[in-house]
Amino acid sequence: MKKTISKLWEEIFNDYDILKDIEKFGYFKITADQIRKYKEPRLMAKFDFFKQLPNIFKVNGLGILPIKNGEYIIGKFNLFEKLSNINYEKLDVKKVQLPEFIETIDPDNIYSESNALNVASLSGMFKDAFNEELYETIQGKMRTGTFDFNIYSDNIENKIEVNGVAIEIDGGYETRTKVVLVEAKNYMPDDFIIRQLYYPYRHWKDKVNKDIIPVFFAYDNGIYNMFIYSFEDYNNYNSIRLKNIKRYMLYSNLSDIKKKDIFKNIHLVEELSQNEVPLPQADSFSRVIGVLELISNNIKTAKDIANELEFDIRQGKYYIDALRYIGLVKKSNKRGEYELTNKGMDVIKSDVKIRNKKIIENIICHKPFYEVYNYYLKENKIPQREYIKNVIKENIPNMAEETINRRASTISGWIQWIISAQI
Repeated sequence: MKKTISKLWEEIFNDYDILKDIEKFGYFKITADQIRKYKEPRLMAKFDFFKQLPNIFKVNGLGILPIKNGEYIIGKFNLFEKLSNINYEKLDVKKVQLPEFIETIDPDNIYSESNALNVASLSGMFKDAFNEELYETIQGKMRTGTFDFNIYSDNIENKIEVNGVAIEIDGGYETRTKVVLVEAKNYMPDDFIIRQLYYPYRHWKDKVNKDIIPVFFAYDNGIYNMFIYSFEDYNNYNSIRLKNIKRYMLYSNLSDIKKKDIFKNIHLVEELSQNEVPLPQADSFSRVIGVLELISNNIKTAKDIANELEFDIRQGKYYIDALRYIGLVKKSNKRGEYELTNKGMDVIKSDVKIRNKKIIENIICHKPFYEVYNYYLKENKIPQREYIKNVIKENIPNMAEETINRRASTISGWIQWIISAQI
């Protein structure tokens, strides 16, 4: 049986007695060649999010950072910046438009980080966020120079020296007064590793005289999110501070009119708490569509879908159930596998705008989504969490409070997608 990365790290820790050295010296340095005996280092040492960390790291409060070409350091480092503690419902979303002549970008098929960044640049999101014209000057892979910095370990500052580490900048933009360095994702994570902002920040801080502005950018559910940071102490990895959040979406007046027509003519289905597939838990509707496309390409189990999208099997099942809830996917005759329904096959064969129209019809025919979308049409904003929770309670009795809270997040996310979808 193939060993997981988590299991392989347990072997490495045992073979090199890593925990003992960390307890004694505060850190352990390991080379790529040492890791390569177990698996390719590039796969073994790249953890962009906390949830990706091997279990032995999580249990012992450890993190790993590259410090040279072919060398890493392991210690009790606080490496991640949380995004899950932000109340997104209280943040405004500004509507913008792509230039009318743009034909090569499909706003409903944002398939990569670079694609999302192109939309943000062409639609004026960056210009609005920084109140200046931005020019793209940096992109791609490069290596850092030499620098050292402090990082906290058990409330003790440790000095780390970096030399020639590989970095990748998704988007680098220059204005008359600043350089904006962007790390981009085409979904919204719970957190991210600060290294992806700090290493490029330090690399370019030593090269230019302008202010360096680190930005974490996430496209999800039709919303383009910019988290604008600063490092209050140039030499301190953990001095990252969130300065501002800017959120944008593309819109079309014609699409809005068509969605109102869908809403007026919708036929509601019965919503029961005892349904085989109850109200789903799958916040990112962009990912729901991604799972639909995977199943249409014969990736049919929750495990295989989770591997493709880099999340756990339980999440894979949640997203499959979301598609079952709206009638696009069903259980296959083969145990553990799923397949498209006739409705799902019809959706997947349609061009993007027709596809979106059909999906929207299959969402808002469910009363919780219908009522929340109705609120949006009347108030021109998505309601607060408490309103959505009350809608769920009225339509699905006897659901646990914790479950209601999670399902409210899903409804909010799906309504965001409906608002931004082009039809």
